[in-house]
Amino acid sequence: MARLYKRGPCYYLDWAEDGQRFRRSLGAIDRKAAEAVQAEKEAELHGLIAPTRGLTVQALIDDYLVWYKKARPTTFGRAKSDLKKFTTAFGILAAQGIGPRQVEVWEVNCEARGSAHKALKLAKAAFRRALRTGLIKINPLDAVQATEPPISRAPDYYRPKQLERLYETARGPLWRFMVNTGIRRGEMAKALRSDARDGALYVESLPTGRTKSGKWRAVPLNGAAKQALRALGDDRLVDAHADTLTDWFGEDAAEAKLPGTLHWLRHTFCTALVQSGVSLYEVQKLAGHSSITVTEKYAHHAPSQGPKAVASLSGWHRRIKRA
Repeated sequence: MARLYKRGPCYYLDWAEDGQRFRRSLGAIDRKAAEAVQAEKEAELHGLIAPTRGLTVQALIDDYLVWYKKARPTTFGRAKSDLKKFTTAFGILAAQGIGPRQVEVWEVNCEARGSAHKALKLAKAAFRRALRTGLIKINPLDAVQATEPPISRAPDYYRPKQLERLYETARGPLWRFMVNTGIRRGEMAKALRSDARDGALYVESLPTGRTKSGKWRAVPLNGAAKQALRALGDDRLVDAHADTLTDWFGEDAAEAKLPGTLHWLRHTFCTALVQSGVSLYEVQKLAGHSSITVTEKYAHHAPSQGPKAVASLSGWHRRIKRA
């Protein structure tokens, strides 16, 4: 028998199977939906519907992460962290028996909606790979529609006076270099002195470290970047893991009494370019964005675009009156 109970805003399902006891969170769903899941589980336990045992969601995700670590090492840590939310909710379930409806209900009712959305997108990719490699015969997540979280805000960035304070910290040259090249933290952790050549920083996608988009780019080194480069390492530009860079930045930002995270340096790079009149297409190439859609979130920083557009309406109205 599957026992249903509620704790806080969430319903839970408790049952025994093959001498083991299982408990699963159904999330913050209503009573009717929870009872439907309970009835389905009881029907399975009594042999009225096909059993959904076999490869678990956790095993499928673990297999995906083994592949992911080798295929995309620079983003592995983030992907593993994002997927943990999905496996916490569904890890013990059979991969081929997971219900599309319960996944959709879980996503839209998660308190941290943005992270649930990321977790679901990665999980769908993991299930597609499992189907392609023969781990599973059917992919229940094919029927799941991921919803975009209701978030729309301008990217945060540092102003010149804030950067001055940051540059005065012990690792100031490192942050100056990252601001003036827009390099990601994972790319910075693997950057070599030989990557800076012919007046540019070459960020390449190699087996030892791939870029997020999978494409190489060359970022011209301005005066500030060249000055900062002289203070960096002779082999690796910085001898530290990406996570260590995040920790270092947190320490220096606190010392400089600044808000934000290490990724704000990259936002600052993109924002400054757009504010200087550089086209979004050029910013996309310099930042290594996978698509122009990613770059478009900086579009509102283009100089005087709003005032010019609205001012043009005056002439338009005058033309109408003359007509």
